[in-house]
Amino acid sequence: MAGTDQSVRIARIAPADLSAYKGLRDEALRLYPDAFDADIESEQARPPESYLGRLGLGETLGGTFLLGAWDGRELVGMIGLERQTQHKLRHGAELNSMMVHPRHTGRGIGILLIQAAIQEARQAIGLEQVVLRVSTSSASAIRLYERAGFQSCGVVPHAIKLIDGPGQVRYFDKLTMTLIL
Repeated sequence: MAGTDQSVRIARIAPADLSAYKGLRDEALRLYPDAFDADIESEQARPPESYLGRLGLGETLGGTFLLGAWDGRELVGMIGLERQTQHKLRHGAELNSMMVHPRHTGRGIGILLIQAAIQEARQAIGLEQVVLRVSTSSASAIRLYERAGFQSCGVVPHAIKLIDGPGQVRYFDKLTMTLIL
């Protein structure tokens, strides 16, 4: 694909990679607090093993996984998909944890991660749709998801509330996007 870095390898994150995943995740939470529902203060205390369930190792139908973008031995990007667990919602999954380290942006890694996640999602038995939420302030991320085929379907106002200090509150709206597989 033109505009993408072919030296980057996209692969499932394995249990042995969870420390690298946690390091990149913590960096993402620190750099982009408006982009993630989780906060750095709560997440820093979690051990890498606490993310084992996100690997989807026990998911017999597929649809739960973490993918990493590797530049050599360095994890430079990540994306996750979590399949819904309730019976009436099992046909859907949520795309989350999307991040490319700022030193590696502009190389097409983001689109490679999204395309690999969609390809993997299509292999899951009975999975029909992928939903994501993205901050409306992140125009570049929204364009990236649109390039991958996601369509907007609604905005949740004040979805993220950041408290920067006494009397210093910022709100961020989230755009919900969906892709029918």
